[in-house]
Amino acid sequence: MARSKRAVVTRDLVIAVSNVTVAVTIASTVGGLEMWPLGAASFTFSTLLFAAADRSSVGNWTLGTVLSAAVVVFALALWWFFPGSLRTIVPPLLLGLGGGTAANRLLFGVVYPLPEARRRRENVA
Repeated sequence: MARSKRAVVTRDLVIAVSNVTVAVTIASTVGGLEMWPLGAASFTFSTLLFAAADRSSVGNWTLGTVLSAAVVVFALALWWFFPGSLRTIVPPLLLGLGGGTAANRLLFGVVYPLPEARRRRENVA
């Protein structure tokens, strides 16, 4: 049975909202988002990363592994360039990831149609 495009958009937006919620919750308990430029970098990174993933024709396991590795490498790079506690890095990283995911899905899923490779991978009618 084929999934609907609405289900794909809804799932991705729920993931984005959960990332933003976790980021705000962590930030409120550890002292805020004082490193907000990292959130902007993370937003740009994740928007481009998920837009590229939408257009990729590799399998789900490969795509999941590459996406996870890219996010971890990006987080480690931020931690390397901005040394300090992970508590200052994680909230803006999650905020940017959630915002980038939402921006990508709203642009390509609501404003424009889902990319063809994503529709095939999701078995969308």
